[in-house]
Amino acid sequence: MEKSSNFLAIALFSELFMAEQLARNQLARALPKGMELSQFSVLNHLAGVNDPRTPAQIAKTFNLTKGAITNTLRKLEWAGHIHINPDWNDARQKLVTISPSGKKARDSAFEKIVPIVEGLLNKVGPNELREVIPVLRDLRVKLSEKSEP
Repeated sequence: MEKSSNFLAIALFSELFMAEQLARNQLARALPKGMELSQFSVLNHLAGVNDPRTPAQIAKTFNLTKGAITNTLRKLEWAGHIHINPDWNDARQKLVTISPSGKKARDSAFEKIVPIVEGLLNKVGPNELREVIPVLRDLRVKLSEKSEP
């Protein structure tokens, strides 16, 4: 890789990491008291699917290990935002669904997040976002592909 490519790669990842950190901080501050961004993400995912999910499926969605998602699921269950039940077809698995309380908490969080996202849309402009979203999506897809050593 030549020097200009190195600079371009470093600049790209620096901007991505900084933007991600700033976005996470703003969104985390807007969430209802006690809710973590990881919890909101899981609730948002479960609110968008119709069928129960296993912890392994949820972990795969977020590119995490099953062990890594367990703590978030425990906190959500303790708060009454999700139900974790046995899978009667496979006793080794559990099934996770969002509860009515979880839907309400997710909706409440969404109400607080929407103005932040709309503010960003107004600052950046819809045309610029329409141009950058496909590039970011393509980058995400390429990053998620298994790379050969």
